[in-house]
Amino acid sequence: MTSKRRPEAAGRTYGGESAAERQARQRQQFMAAGRQLFGSVGYRATTVRTLCKQAGLIDRYFYKNFVDTEDLLAAVYVEAIDDIQATVMRALMQELPGGNAERIVTAGVGAFFTSFENPEVARICWLEVLGVSTRIDALYIERIQRFADLLITLARTLVPEMKLHPDDMQFTGFGLVGAVSQSALQWLLSGYRADRQHLVAANTRLLLGAMQMLRG
Repeated sequence: MTSKRRPEAAGRTYGGESAAERQARQRQQFMAAGRQLFGSVGYRATTVRTLCKQAGLIDRYFYKNFVDTEDLLAAVYVEAIDDIQATVMRALMQELPGGNAERIVTAGVGAFFTSFENPEVARICWLEVLGVSTRIDALYIERIQRFADLLITLARTLVPEMKLHPDDMQFTGFGLVGAVSQSALQWLLSGYRADRQHLVAANTRLLLGAMQMLRG
């Protein structure tokens, strides 16, 4: 008579870790491997085999957590870009109470470019996600929309008297995100040749100038 194997999901504990804890740890190991490899050799040059080697795990554990390398790219991208936006939000919230427009915008822009100064994160978020699939394209567009919404909210906070048609405001937000994003991309491609303070100053002027125009 043979005994049936109990699945890991049953919750066995090994070395003080439950099955759920082990899977969460393995997932984070693959996330870290994805960030390192996608951000260095690139998404298209990365295989499940190289991810497993980097993570120090076997492919069975990869497929327990992700469908394929694109699935991992999506997870790594969302985590990285959402961390950047959260960092920007924290910087803005620290300055909003009583701060003037220049100080507030400088804080947000500074937080953005400080985050962008991580070349692995920057490469993943600005290069490796482009042209991969319709799924990744949709994620990218959604995150651009979120940054545009953040700028629109900031503009409405700093310029409460502005009166623009919602479509005008929406495309203004997209345009400003595109301008900041393009200057960030050029900074990455140049190998971060310029000092970050110049990127912060230039983009702060851009955003403040746009907000001044919104005053009508």
